Parts: sequence; C-alpha cells; structure tokens
Amino acid sequence: MRNIGRLIYRYHIFLVFLCLQFIALAFLVKNNNFQQSVFINSSNDLIGSLYERRSAFSDYLKLSDINDELSAENAQLKSRQLQNYIDLENGTILVEDSLFLQRYEYLPAKVINNSVNTRNNFITLNKGSITGVKPEMGVVANGAMVGIVKDVSKHFCSVMPIINPNFTASIKLKRGNDFGMLAWKDNDPRYAHILEIPKHAVVALGDTVVTTGFSSFFPEGLIVGSIAEIDAPDGENFFTIKILLSTDFYKLSYVDIVSNLMKEEQLELENLEQP
Repeated sequence: MRNIGRLIYRYHIFLVFLCLQFIALAFLVKNNNFQQSVFINSSNDLIGSLYERRSAFSDYLKLSDINDELSAENAQLKSRQLQNYIDLENGTILVEDSLFLQRYEYLPAKVINNSVNTRNNFITLNKGSITGVKPEMGVVANGAMVGIVKDVSKHFCSVMPIINPNFTASIKLKRGNDFGMLAWKDNDPRYAHILEIPKHAVVALGDTVVTTGFSSFFPEGLIVGSIAEIDAPDGENFFTIKILLSTDFYKLSYVDIVSNLMKEEQLELENLEQP
C-alpha cells in the first residue's frame, strides 16, 4: 500500500494532467456536435471490433459442438435419401409413404485415432455398443467408402479401413456396371486395386468406381475412387486396375456408421442357400 502511495506521489503531476485532459475532452465532445459525432462513431467502431473479436473467439471454442451438430444433421439427411429405402411397389412415392421401407440409416461418429502409414492400419471412433454400433457395419465419409467396423466396446469401436490388406469389398465400374473386388496391396494410403474385372469390359482412365450393394455393409452407389492406372497382362483374363481412393485418410475427422436395418433378414436367407 505504501508503494502505491509513493508511486502516485511520484507521478501526481502527470496523473493530474491526464484527469484535466479527460475533463477537457468530455466538455469538448459534450458541447460540440461534430466532435460528439466523431467520438460516437469511433467508439462504436472500437466496441464493434471488440465484440466481433469476442464473437469470433467464442465461435472458435464452439467449433467442436458445431461440427458434432452438423455431422448428426448430415447423418439424418443421408438416412432420408431414397437409395436407403426399398420401393415396395412400382411408381413415384414419397419417402414418408408406407410403400417405402427404410433399409439403411446413418450414425455420425468422430475419429479419435487413425493409423495411415502402418501395414495393418486401423481407425478408432467415439461410438460403441451403447449407441447401437455392432461389428460388420459399414463406415463412410462424405458419400465415400471408408471401411468396416471390426471390434466394439461400450463407448468405442475400431474400424478396418480400405487401407488394410485384410479388407475386401465388392465394387463395380459406374459406367458399365462390371463388378470386381477391391483390395489394398501397395502400402500407399492414396491408392487401392480392383481385381477380377474381365478384359471385355469397357475401362478408361478416370472412370468412377462405386459399391455394388451386394454385401450387407454398404448401400449401392457409394463412391470408392477413380481409375488411375490400367494394365492388361498377357495371358490373363482380367485387367489389373489401380484406383485413386476418394477418401483422404490423412484428413479423416468425421464419418458415418452405416446400419443395415434388413441385414439379419438378408443373411438368414443367404445362409439357407448354403449347403
């Protein structure tokens, strides 16, 4: 307290000057319309700028919640797309119509761990059995294939992505509907290969590759990638095709877990056909 008193005494002349200056400015602004207008405009600009910075900082702190909300809304919208419903009769029918039976729905999830440069890559998501996640559910991001749920705990699940040598999926060429199998074997997270595309198929660089819908994991027509290289080995009946994957695994943050609402019925029927 004594030090404060000494400081005030030492600079009392300067402090008195500041007070008188403030009083003079107050009288000047109060008694002159032009100066008053300039002061108000300047103060409004300053306050507006401060509010804008505060709002920007507050919005930044809310980005995580905003992303979660947007992810949930996108998942809900994807679940309402027509390709996720089965038309029980021919004709033009609204989604809300009872003649449409929903087959797929989407659950948003956040990537909390992601390996890209290892041999057996994996992804960990922040959703588990408590939210209905089960093994062998498909995982997509922005309408593109990501992988398949492998193991599930109460609050988390692990995903086997495309960029894992144990991953396979049924795919097809969008232009000609020729189908084959997707495999990853080059240790490059940007590319994968298509196997078993016959040489009589019409194939061109840049062609789009999509899911077939044959499996119980993914709806038909999800983007997988585009053809980057084509090789036709002599003495073989199939092309060797390399594709550029649509999913950028280096930037993967939010995904959707695909729930096939008719999976059990499909598998039960298919098991009856096996000897």
